Amino acid sequence: MLCPVSTAAEAAAAARAGAAFVDAGEDQALVIAIREAGVDVPVCGPGETADLSRDPATASRTGAGLICADVAAADLAIRQGIARDRIVVRATARELADGGPAGWRVLVDVDAGLAGQPPGEAAARAGAVAAVCAWLGASLIRTRQVTEIGRCLDMTESIAGRRPPAWAVRGLA
Repeated sequence: MLCPVSTAAEAAAAARAGAAFVDAGEDQALVIAIREAGVDVPVCGPGETADLSRDPATASRTGAGLICADVAAADLAIRQGIARDRIVVRATARELADGGPAGWRVLVDVDAGLAGQPPGEAAARAGAVAAVCAWLGASLIRTRQVTEIGRCLDMTESIAGRRPPAWAVRGLA
């Protein structure tokens, strides 16, 4: 999971909750603050110290991963010398369901479009979208609801047979 954050404290909380990445947006000072706070997860943001970038030139220069807006941008990044395994292509849940960027690692923002909804309803919808996206092969889920979405993703991975369940009970008739 990729969790957007606005402070180093939020980044630390997201990491404790299970976020695989934190997203500093376009705030270079926040990337540095997260590093200085010792948050032990990769950081997405601008600049030389980010582990995941939205800028192909930075990714090429530093070896960071790259988030591309679409398949055309990803193809261009490969022509610029960025390895395919370092590229993630953004897609909507609908695009992923329609076949999406086939052959690419995919990032889906499950919180998109949920602004203004009651928190419980937004979390439930985001969880459902995350589960479907994970089932369809999304590599990275972007959300602020790390704990709730993490549970949905764990359940989906277990049902799909890609990881063993944390706890299993077999009923005998």
